[in-house]
Amino acid sequence: MSEDCIFCKIVNHALPHHLIDSNDDFMAFLTIFPNTLGATVVIPKKHYSSYAFDLDDDVLTELMLYTKKVAKKLDGFFEDVGRTAMVFEGFGVDHVHAKLFPMHGTKQVHENWQAVNSNVDKYFEQYEGYISSHDFQRADDGELAKLAEKIRGLE
Repeated sequence: MSEDCIFCKIVNHALPHHLIDSNDDFMAFLTIFPNTLGATVVIPKKHYSSYAFDLDDDVLTELMLYTKKVAKKLDGFFEDVGRTAMVFEGFGVDHVHAKLFPMHGTKQVHENWQAVNSNVDKYFEQYEGYISSHDFQRADDGELAKLAEKIRGLE
């Protein structure tokens, strides 16, 4: 546990929180800063630094499986939610956490699946404090091929 960590304080019941699920190793609570109804934070009770991909594989796997359980609980609770989005970015609190966002208005019958498209028209040169999953303009295949080749060279 980290003395200054807000999530460690929540684990120790030193700060108010709105718990929706908990077990011996993890807990899930509603964020007090929601951008949609039911926005949830999922954390391990043990303190780990905020970059999820630096976790040991077993810790990341258990966190993902627990997060899946909570996401499915949100899907089942909200009548209009067909899916819940998950984000690991961790620049707000240095304690690894998944953010879950119930995607209201996405409940569909599987036989009648329809794409849901965004009207956001933005390209990010650098991280601006939030993640968006919208598509931007079609990229040049030649440029993408060069970038992919460079990235493969890092392996």
